[in-house]
Amino acid sequence: MSFLRPSRSRRLLLPTLLIGLGFSISPVHAADQVTQPIIVVEADDVDVAKVQAGGQIVLISSGQRLTGSHAIDDDRRTAFQFSNSDPRPTAIVKLNDTKPIHRVSVVPGSESRKVDVYLLNELPRDAAALDKIQPLASIVDLAVGREASVDFAPQRACYVALQWTLAANPTGPLRIAEISAFSKADAPQVTAPLAATDPPISLVTGPPIISPVSQ
Repeated sequence: MSFLRPSRSRRLLLPTLLIGLGFSISPVHAADQVTQPIIVVEADDVDVAKVQAGGQIVLISSGQRLTGSHAIDDDRRTAFQFSNSDPRPTAIVKLNDTKPIHRVSVVPGSESRKVDVYLLNELPRDAAALDKIQPLASIVDLAVGREASVDFAPQRACYVALQWTLAANPTGPLRIAEISAFSKADAPQVTAPLAATDPPISLVTGPPIISPVSQ
């Protein structure tokens, strides 16, 4: 009596299908990774909006003011929450000193449509005053829990103001995990000329001295 044995082609069929399925899935994950925004921070960039750098939340349009520092504490696990009834959530950060700012970024804790960025040297009386000012830039690529930024030519400012436009159908109050404003680190100052250790050329006068050579 002879027994039927599965052919070699059938035994290889299932592993081949599984391998093919793996190849068909992997490009999807790779594509997702490629489309994620990449924020490149230069080595000499300093986030001057943070509490550690002397930043302060000096104006918020709603919410508990005592928790305003959660938006600039360099901890994404904490967030500041605006009031649910606030149609134009606004926050203004006062820097420790006037700095040339070239990038502003945010980490949203909830959905929003966009955020307008203002660089100011005077604190406005209220959030409504920003409606009369043209924003310097806007950040529109906003995703919950991910940093989104905008770059522009350096501009000196003492205040960074942000005003959000809410999503069409918000599911709750706007929450902000982090606000950042980047400036270049101060270049070291040279207190003395580099040639101070050598005598200036102007002090060398007269022809060079040549010692006689005996023959």
